[in-house]
Amino acid sequence: MVTSRPYNTLMKRSPVVVIALCFSIAGVFAFEVPSIAPKALKETQDPGQVQAHADAAKKNAEGEKSPVVPEDWIKQIQELAKKNSHRESMPVEHCRFVFKKDGSLANIEMVIPTNAIRTPNNADQNHKVCSVEFDAKKGGKLKLSDEKQVEGPDLRELFGIDQLPIVCQELVALRKFQRAFAANGLKYTLEGYVILAPDEKSWIWDVGPSEEQMPNIIYSMYYYPSTGELHSSSIDNPKVKQKVEAAAKAAGFHIIYVKTMNDR
Repeated sequence: MVTSRPYNTLMKRSPVVVIALCFSIAGVFAFEVPSIAPKALKETQDPGQVQAHADAAKKNAEGEKSPVVPEDWIKQIQELAKKNSHRESMPVEHCRFVFKKDGSLANIEMVIPTNAIRTPNNADQNHKVCSVEFDAKKGGKLKLSDEKQVEGPDLRELFGIDQLPIVCQELVALRKFQRAFAANGLKYTLEGYVILAPDEKSWIWDVGPSEEQMPNIIYSMYYYPSTGELHSSSIDNPKVKQKVEAAAKAAGFHIIYVKTMNDR
């Protein structure tokens, strides 16, 4: 079974409760009801902020020889959404990428709600989704699953399927960060979740080690693609802090320390 970030691990890494999803052969299961009822993208997204994402992603990808996600994979995912989704903007409600230490992809998880009408925001609801999985350890092929019903209500809409190329291009900067982690002696593989920005007008990335840490040293960091800012709570270990700062600088990020991740 391939699982997204476990709830217990989430609470250790960050005080922010993030939706936990579990992928299995039978389907995709939503475990938690959003604290705020999901809104349609057209009610929340700011086109200007989305364009800022696109401009920054294009700039960060300059000089890179290869994309993180192959262009034909992006097209296959978009075709899956167009085939199954009956919702305006064909939004994505869960999106997670995990890197290997060399910066290549280890895992992809993506969930796209397909029901036209959003479900009431309570635990008794079910909703329909199509999904995307990739596991480099299981043959390295993209797995596309058509519409099926899953437990729980709709999750919050992160971005439209037409914006997937922008999201995938933003992975170029995160790949640089992963490689810089390794180059600075940080033996972690990083994972990135797309989450809504605090103002809900676009999205940001929740980035951190994909493995559980014993003891916990590096917590979730929030990456703002349009500004290059990386928001992090304090890193108590001085040597690790220095290495993270060096990795961030090498990736072109500007670290901003916050008291808690609720201040992101």
